This record gives sequence, C-alpha cells and structure tokens, in this order.
Amino acid sequence: MEAELPEGHVTHMKTITLATTNAPALPRWQRQHAFMSAVATSAPALDARPTVLHFIHGIGGGGAEAMLVSLAEALDPARFRSVVVAVNARPWPHHVQRLKDAGVTLHDLEGAAFLEGGTLARLRNVLRHERPAIMQTWMHHADLVGGWVARLAGVRHVVWSIHCREIHRNPGDGERKTAVFRRALSLSSRFIPRRIVSCSAAAMEDHAALGYPRSKMRWIPNGIDADRFQPDMDAALDTRAELKLPPAAPVIGYVGRFHEMKDLPTFLRAAALLQARVPEAHFVLCGGVEVQMTAEERELLAALPRRDQVRFESFRPDPWRLYPALNVFSLSSRTEACPMTVIEAMACGVPCVTTDAGDCSRLIEGLGSVVPLRDPAALARAWEETLRLGPSAREEVAQRSRQRVLERFTIEQAARQYAATYAELTEVRK
Repeated sequence: MEAELPEGHVTHMKTITLATTNAPALPRWQRQHAFMSAVATSAPALDARPTVLHFIHGIGGGGAEAMLVSLAEALDPARFRSVVVAVNARPWPHHVQRLKDAGVTLHDLEGAAFLEGGTLARLRNVLRHERPAIMQTWMHHADLVGGWVARLAGVRHVVWSIHCREIHRNPGDGERKTAVFRRALSLSSRFIPRRIVSCSAAAMEDHAALGYPRSKMRWIPNGIDADRFQPDMDAALDTRAELKLPPAAPVIGYVGRFHEMKDLPTFLRAAALLQARVPEAHFVLCGGVEVQMTAEERELLAALPRRDQVRFESFRPDPWRLYPALNVFSLSSRTEACPMTVIEAMACGVPCVTTDAGDCSRLIEGLGSVVPLRDPAALARAWEETLRLGPSAREEVAQRSRQRVLERFTIEQAARQYAATYAELTEVRK
C-alpha cells in the first residue's frame, strides 16, 4: 500500500506548510513571510556533515528520478547530509515515504514549473536555510534554473546531471525557444557547474559536442538496488495473476514513460508482427495508460491481431515485482542515455531486447539482443528468438545478466563514485 502524503511540505521529521489548496489566496508578502517563518522554526541543529542538496522537478516517473531517490537512500549518512528539493513531489507519495524512511530531508515547493516566481522564491529561501555545501541539479531545466539560483544564493559547488542525450522541447515550446535554451545551457556549463556528472558515455559525447567542457565531466553509470531487483518466482506468479496473464504465456514487457523518444509505434508494429507468428504472445506496457498514447499509437494498438492480450499499468511503486513476470524486457527507443529499466530487468534475470540507443549495447554486452532503430521486423525477430531459448540457455542468460549488474551497476557502486565527487569538491576525506 502506498504511503499517504502528509498535508503541506514534507521534510525530515517535520512539516513545512507553505499553502493549502483550500485556503484563501494570500498576498505575496504574506505567503513569503509564512514560508520563512516555517523554515526558521524548523531549522536543523548544527551539523558538521556537508549538506548535499538535490534539485529536481519531481521525484518519480523516470530513470533520473529513480536514480536520485536511490542515491539519496544509499549515500553514507555519516559523511553527508542529504536534502531533496522538488518542484512538485505530491504525485509520488511512495517515494516521499522512501526518502523519509532513509532520513532524507525533503522540501516540496508545490510548484508547477521551474520559472514560476513563487517556485524560484521558495527555492532561494530553502537554499538560504539549508546552506548546502553542494547543490546537485537533475536534468537540463533543473541544471539551468537551479544552477543559476544556487550560484546567486552563494552556493559555491554546483553539480549538473546529464540523464538524456538530447535537450528535449517542452510541450508548447517552439524551435527558437528550444535553441535559445540549448545555447544558454552550453554557455552556462562553462562557469555555473564545478562538475557535470553523466550517467551515459554516449550522452557525454553528445554534450561535449554542444559545448559542455570535457574537463568538468564525469561518467557515473546508473545503479540499482540489487536486493530489491532480483529473480523472484513468487512475484512472477503473483503479478501474472494480478494482471490476468496466463501462467505459461510468453510475455514481452516495457517499463517507461509514454514519450516520443521511446518510439512506442515501433514497439506496437513489432507486436503485431510477433502476434501473427506467435498468437499466444502477451504484452505489458507499464508507465502509462491507453488514453495517454498518441493517435498514431492508439491506431496501431487497435490494429493488433489480439488487442485483448495487451495490458497497461501505470507506474508501480514495486517494479521489482513486475520484471520477474516477463519472459522478455524490451525498449524500442530512438534515443536513450543509460536506461535504469534495462539494469533492473537484468538484475531480475530477464533477457533484454533493445534498440541500439545510447548505452543499451554497453549495458547488455552480448547478454541480450540489440537491434537497429525504427526496425519493427528486427525487433519482432529478436523477441521470437529470445522466446525460443531453452531452459538451460535462459538460466545462463539470467545468471550472467544478474552477475553483470552486481559487478558494475549497483547503487552502492554509484553512490561511492558520487561520494568521491562530492568529497573532491568539499575536501572531505575519501
């Protein structure tokens, strides 16, 4: 059961109330005074540990968000004090609870966009209150906005985070606005961040081409909690029963946002090809619901030979129980950085089939199939070949995939590299 989000703003063992949706609107100066009074009365005791403050729009719904929450849980609390500031954390109560359980301070600004006046003012006030030694910003918009606010507030050490190969256009933004944003990032990268951490080797090269200084960049691959994500036959059976999937049916699954970069049309075209050859094949799309699909995607879905064998799941607080129910995990993306979902599936012993996007081939490295971009026929063939693996071959892939994650892509390994980066900046003994 998901933990319920307390009213107001959530912090470590306390609540900061900035505003409530039922309260009458107050003049701006009164709202500002209320916020500062709440912050002042909840000030933490003197703490010798350097504070690392993470700034992000939301704390769920994507790989970067998942990585942030896991990192905040895993970072050694004896060395660093972790604070998370989210523009809007309310849609993710289970992640709020995870941060609280880990002793992480969370400030929810209850905003809608980075550039809202109230959001910027509250962020500035949180920075003045928390006085972080390091502010790490997560993804491009947080990098630019949070980085500037941090430096203007006197934060010396800003760390940017790269979790996409592309600088995406927000809904409603034109090409000119996006070009200005891209240029602003390139110029700001030269003097705002002290370090730029990329989860993806491919994304580092893309951003260096945009003008990001190579001397500031560090490659730290994503990491996952391998104790949560592991082979689990009980979870497999329970999840199949929950989703009304036949216990022995071949199931191909996808986990991720319904975003154009994930290229769901290619996935659905491949699904039609596979169902024509393997009529018993089922599909699970986790991360959205049908109404969130584009018109093209809905048309392709309706054209499937067996539409009733497709299940939709919104984002789950327990994805580690979904992966074991799959025979194949797949991404059809046209672009990726270092997808957490591939690492999670591998840790659960699930064979992966992906397009050759970002670091996918580097992650899989012969333990699954990598096919060309936008090639439904190749994707469907790789699914079919994977489904035909015998029991011993599947077991070998499962064991080697999990071992690869344990050796290279655990959250403990990633946290040590982040801690070394923070220590380098703050001169804390490593």
